[in-house]
Amino acid sequence: MSLRIELDDPGQLEHYYPGQELRGNVIFQLLKQRKIATASIVFRGKIDTEYIEHRRGAGGNHGPRSRSHEVIRLFEYSHTLFKGPFDVPPQTFSWPFTIAIPTHVQYRRTGNKSPGFITDGVSLLPPSIDWKDYAITHDARGRIKYKLVARVDSGGLFKNEDTELPITIFRFATVPPPKPQLLKHEFPNQCWSSRELRDQPHTLRQKFKHITSDDPKLKTPCIALKAWVHFPLQLAQHQKTAIAFSIQHSRVTPNDPEAPDLVLDSLRLYLKSHTSITVVRNSMRAALNLTDQYCAGRADLASHSVACQGTRLDLNGKEVCLSDDICLADWQLAKNQSRPVVGDLDTYTLKRRHLMNVQADVRYPPTGHVFQLKTEFRIEVLDEYMPEMAQRAGNRLGQGGQVTRLEDVDPELPTYDEDVRSPEAESGGKAEVETKS
Repeated sequence: MSLRIELDDPGQLEHYYPGQELRGNVIFQLLKQRKIATASIVFRGKIDTEYIEHRRGAGGNHGPRSRSHEVIRLFEYSHTLFKGPFDVPPQTFSWPFTIAIPTHVQYRRTGNKSPGFITDGVSLLPPSIDWKDYAITHDARGRIKYKLVARVDSGGLFKNEDTELPITIFRFATVPPPKPQLLKHEFPNQCWSSRELRDQPHTLRQKFKHITSDDPKLKTPCIALKAWVHFPLQLAQHQKTAIAFSIQHSRVTPNDPEAPDLVLDSLRLYLKSHTSITVVRNSMRAALNLTDQYCAGRADLASHSVACQGTRLDLNGKEVCLSDDICLADWQLAKNQSRPVVGDLDTYTLKRRHLMNVQADVRYPPTGHVFQLKTEFRIEVLDEYMPEMAQRAGNRLGQGGQVTRLEDVDPELPTYDEDVRSPEAESGGKAEVETKS
């Protein structure tokens, strides 16, 4: 016996979107006669958060572990494909199915009075995600999972068959994203002091006087600067934006260079995720009225190097545009990451935000000194705008009060006559019988 789920055109759809339909067939190959009571397919979604706290025992050995686990079920749709019971001879069944992916869900956190990241109520269907954070003190995991489950039931405790097929779901925006607006993000102030900046090296007498007096003319010259990167705070993955860099020089001592020649050698962008989960405490800790267990972690998602080798910089803070076609979808993915990147996300027990880490190298050619600049700021990664999908889903996606409720459905089933035998079945061979509703 074998049981499998086959989706129509699975190679063309690596992931699905809310409002789409899952179409396919449940294939059940029966090699010998057996009883079949029912056959069904279930489409379900859930948020699964888990936190395992490691404890150190005597001698540094691992002590007992405390595990907290919470599951929030988003929906469950059950569709009956076959209803008996019948004693069925060897053959192959092909049961077609069509299941709509909901656009909204209603969060309900049963058995827990603690607040989550959002309040109870209607929300857009969240995308698939699998987050892990393993550390010395804990193991944490947060998942949003969707799957199809096919089952053939014999009516007893044994000879039941089931199989699963994971479904990856991503969200999309219902309105076009706003035009990217460049905003200034400041690097920490830089100041480099060096004797290499003097026009003439000090004599022995000047060196001694430098140590024993406060003469400003003898102070070691320096280059002090402020720098900014100009980048949006909101961006969709296929949206193109410009990026700019600016620098401002100021003199600290009379000996400082008036207008040092500075060039930008490299500018690197790193997109990072910041994921948080909350988990209801296990029953022992919950009895003590302790709050939920909270955990958060960061991960690299993608990176990009902006072409700027040897770009000369104005010292008066004027923006220097480095590129006007920066697109997140073109960035180099980090290890174990895949496209599309999950955008900003809020669910009851799992939340995701994003950070942009920027690293720049500014060089002073006369000495070869390099200022290494780093800054980090919050960026909102927007869901991709898909006009065709938004139109297909209709007003359901744009109205928070609309919920797609999925309940058990018992449509008109394919007919099956247990007295009918194909010539192949009569002779002990195998025959393919396709039942359609």
